[in-house]
Amino acid sequence: MRRPKRGTRPSVRPQPVAGLLDDVFRWLKLDEPARAFRALRAFQSAAGPRIAARARAEKVRGAILYVRVTSSPWAHELHALKAELIGKLKRTPGGEGIEELRFSVGPLDDLPDWESLPSPAPRALPEAEPTPFCVELERAVEAVRDPELRDELSRLLGRARPR
Repeated sequence: MRRPKRGTRPSVRPQPVAGLLDDVFRWLKLDEPARAFRALRAFQSAAGPRIAARARAEKVRGAILYVRVTSSPWAHELHALKAELIGKLKRTPGGEGIEELRFSVGPLDDLPDWESLPSPAPRALPEAEPTPFCVELERAVEAVRDPELRDELSRLLGRARPR
């Protein structure tokens, strides 16, 4: 093994942040709760809106994800779709380690609805000063007589503005 010259740092290969976070969670002994949290969230994403309206992931024990559903017919239907759901979960970040689904019937009110949780607020950027060309374009859009076309052009112009 070659030793680096004195006074130089050994080169360190860049690593994905997810790998670093996994190491930190393991060091803090939070790796299992973090894995479970990601799997609970992954279920709603993998299940899609139709199923997520009637079923929510409740807890994780090992490789088993426990899912609460609103009624027995839904539990039966999801049991029939179990293989497909597990396949989707394995392709969804956070759900890779799930091998089995178990269903129970009960109210969903006390379980988190991941879609309704607020996402982090975007950072506010300073407004850019409009260029003379942008000002002229805005005037031209305001002069369009068709209100539907004017609204669409305004929306398009808003997305094209420099930030």
